[in-house]
Amino acid sequence: MTQLASQLGTLSRPTHAIPPDEPVTTPTPKFVGTLDQARRIVDRTTFGFTRYEWSLLNQLGTEGYLRRHLYPEQIPDGELGAFVSANYPTLTMTPQLLSQQASSSDVSNQLIRARLMRAVFSRRQLFERVVEMWTDHFNIWIRESLVNFLKTADDRDVIRANAFGTFANLLSASAQSPAMLIYLNNDTNKVGRPNENYARELMELHTLGVDGGYTQADVQQVAKCFTGWTYFGSSAGTSAYTFQFKSTDHDTTQKIVLGNIIPPRTGNSGLQDGVDVLNILANHASTRQFIARKIVRHFWGHSPEQSLVDSTAGVYLATGGDIRSMVAHVLRRTYAGPTPPKFKRPMHLLASTLRATNARVTAPNNLQTPLTEAGHLPFDWSPPDGFPDTLEAWTGLLLARWNFGARLMNNDWWNSTTQLGITVDTAPLIGTAVTASGVVAKINEAMFNGTLRSAERAQLESYLLPNNPSASTIREAFGLAASLPAFQWY
Repeated sequence: MTQLASQLGTLSRPTHAIPPDEPVTTPTPKFVGTLDQARRIVDRTTFGFTRYEWSLLNQLGTEGYLRRHLYPEQIPDGELGAFVSANYPTLTMTPQLLSQQASSSDVSNQLIRARLMRAVFSRRQLFERVVEMWTDHFNIWIRESLVNFLKTADDRDVIRANAFGTFANLLSASAQSPAMLIYLNNDTNKVGRPNENYARELMELHTLGVDGGYTQADVQQVAKCFTGWTYFGSSAGTSAYTFQFKSTDHDTTQKIVLGNIIPPRTGNSGLQDGVDVLNILANHASTRQFIARKIVRHFWGHSPEQSLVDSTAGVYLATGGDIRSMVAHVLRRTYAGPTPPKFKRPMHLLASTLRATNARVTAPNNLQTPLTEAGHLPFDWSPPDGFPDTLEAWTGLLLARWNFGARLMNNDWWNSTTQLGITVDTAPLIGTAVTASGVVAKINEAMFNGTLRSAERAQLESYLLPNNPSASTIREAFGLAASLPAFQWY
């Protein structure tokens, strides 16, 4: 197995078969589909096809592969875990300690870099894709004051802790997150001076959807229910910057939310007002449809089929909003195909390029630059709706996307002085191939699982001719392959 050099921040993806610490008991291949099907299964489950993931699918079969990824806690991720622990110590800090760090940019950069390294190198790939989905759903802009410290705790204790739990628990955790309360101004929501921002986004973006059946009167009533939901200040010792219900700031009058009467409550019992609202919203038919559509769009396609949305909403109803069950339902449908192609968002494209080429990363900060240029740096979306998951949002940034592969293969992200950056060694990828067709076959195998169409193979072969292409020409051919439509879509 590839060894980690933590002093350099190095992590390389293994390309061989399943390593000894992840035994597979079935001695013969169990996957019986086509190469196209195999690539679709891996691409929809992970941040990009690798030969390693193909070996897992081949040995476990479709259902075994899905079940493996549905239970990330059972997947060893020790190498990456050790890397993250050694290089990003703020990820495990309490909110109090986070707030005491000298540099908010250092705290936020550690979170961003950990997110990127996990997307590329984690064995728990489906988990990371689900985390990506919920991060956008419960978006919090990391550049806002105090949030740039506290988003780290939100990512750990809200998103990652509940990514495969129930939607109700995830919603409740988000509602009590100081980062969310600050970002959507509920920390200023007090009796007599209500702030409706969180109440509105809670219904429009987190649960019911903009057409979910609520009114402005519901927004006002929900805002009153959440008066007093705030956080402990800096002088609260170990409780600093954790959730606090402040009963003296709570509106104790009766409220009516979506036709449900919430009785007058005084003292600490007023906390139940917000809890009641969360339960009403989590169990609402519009929420089931809204969340189902979000999951289907993320894993199936840009324009979800209503029948699949309806059946996923049915899984929500039957399981009490169990996220694992809904994701499994959508992926089984996606695996079976046919499915419409999805356009990779910039982070997905960069991660899949690094994964397919077995890139070596010795300076994770270099991953931030291309994503900033492409408008998709994690946690850096200021509106509360999160990075869009639509085709229209990303088709206008083609140059930055095409540059990913070219800049990677031209060593633009490598510093010859410090010997740090992002590099790809093409020698193991092409083996003994020396002809143009032989090199293309190896590119096809590494990046496309042998599914590249003849016209695209011909384009790459033409670029590599005459035979015995130079090492620099081979590198450029890998960069060109990353810009092909067959790689930009999945």
